[in-house]
Amino acid sequence: MLSSCPDTLSGQRDAALLGVGYDTLCRSCELSWMRVEDISLEDARIYIPRAKSDPFGDGRFARLTERTQDHLSMWVERSQIKRGPLFRGLHNGQLSDAHMATSSIRRIVKCAARRAGLETEAQHLSGHSMRVGAAQDMMKAGCHTIEIMTAGGWKNYEVVARYVEHSDIKRV
Repeated sequence: MLSSCPDTLSGQRDAALLGVGYDTLCRSCELSWMRVEDISLEDARIYIPRAKSDPFGDGRFARLTERTQDHLSMWVERSQIKRGPLFRGLHNGQLSDAHMATSSIRRIVKCAARRAGLETEAQHLSGHSMRVGAAQDMMKAGCHTIEIMTAGGWKNYEVVARYVEHSDIKRV
């Protein structure tokens, strides 16, 4: 179960994970594969080393918001992770050395929604929900499809269209 306190180690990890997931439009497996060595907080970006839509393993860089940078910085500092998997499981307050499982990422997303009072919505969320939500928010904000494709690492319009088809297209 997630801590509801952002001052706890799990709370800091979860805040960083959710922020990175949303900012980068990453799939849960991509979040799981991230390594500490992939972050550049000074440049406000993170390297995504591999993705489903990247068959040649070229990777891509994604921007991080200031808020996500703060959460990520706190997580790395407090966890004292110097290298290896960025997001790891916690067992009895001890950090695992292994990459976090995608099922754990899904649980974190659902728990965060429940804490926000979105019990009904939480039932329909997954580790992919940050990617879908960010793409829909970009569409609502008036971003061009090319910008959304670049941000999410998509290669064609049809896939992006499926992600944003249920978004309310009113500009915010």
